[in-house]
Amino acid sequence: MKTECVSSKLRRIPAILGIVLLHGGVYYTVNVINGLRPSSAHVNLHTVVDSWIPFVGWTWTIYYFGDVYITIWAFVIVWRLPGREFRRAVYSYVGMILSGALIQLILPGKAPWPNHLSGVQAYIHSFISMKPYACLPSMHVALTVLPACLLFTSFRSTWVRVFSTGMAVLITVTTLTLKEHFFLDALTGVLLGLVFFGVWRWSLKNILQKRQEVSG
Repeated sequence: MKTECVSSKLRRIPAILGIVLLHGGVYYTVNVINGLRPSSAHVNLHTVVDSWIPFVGWTWTIYYFGDVYITIWAFVIVWRLPGREFRRAVYSYVGMILSGALIQLILPGKAPWPNHLSGVQAYIHSFISMKPYACLPSMHVALTVLPACLLFTSFRSTWVRVFSTGMAVLITVTTLTLKEHFFLDALTGVLLGLVFFGVWRWSLKNILQKRQEVSG
């Protein structure tokens, strides 16, 4: 029984890796398409809130930790979900990534990168040939919020929950202090993550109700 359980868990790896590849492919595609559009096609996403937020270079230490959180910690969170919850989480991730890309194509924007980035930030932008055309919503934020919500199902530790929620908040804030995104980008990223967490919960509740109706 234990071997069967381990084997079942291992079969989850391709699904999780598929999510990573999907996000990478979609992010690249959106940047290429929006980058080919004229400047006049880009929506101005700047608000008065963005004027209040200063550029704080050292916050890259938190922002780029978000990449670790999104890949490794989110992997652990989703991995620990029971079978039905895991499958619905995969569907929610796919739906969120594709929905985010569709919004980015409908409302193309350009990230508010300052002329002089912090050293590490500039290096990473150059190293991965990062483009500023996948903005609204911030998928960096959405991909942080969704696992932070899913964690409440797979972890009961109060400290783990506080840590994960705190990291989601900090990563969201640093997308603004590093000028990687506008305020509207971060806000819609939060909302997108919450919406698909709601979709995940609704789908599970709907399945349970249908099973109760059939058994009844």
